[in-house]
Amino acid sequence: MGNITVSDNVIAEIAYRSICSVYGVEPDNKEFKKFRKNIDVERTPEDNVIVNIKLEVPYGENILSFSENIMKSVTENVSQMTDKTVEAVNVVVTGVSDKEFSKA
Repeated sequence: MGNITVSDNVIAEIAYRSICSVYGVEPDNKEFKKFRKNIDVERTPEDNVIVNIKLEVPYGENILSFSENIMKSVTENVSQMTDKTVEAVNVVVTGVSDKEFSKA
């Protein structure tokens, strides 16, 4: 047989869609797409995955709980879809946003 390689771009896309689900927005939301560039994927020597995410937490949300939900969603989806071990999901909260993203 051959090898199957999952690119970092695919892992970043899975992470982005996971983040969208936590925020409750569609992945093709024009206002939200800017956060796609805030996702960075690293590989360990064992080919495990580390996902680094910079984001804004909606005003009124508990920052810790919201970040943990992001971490859990990204970890579960990347692991399930790629069979890769997610060693870490690092969330850096860059601000608090009062902006509401349209759900559609």
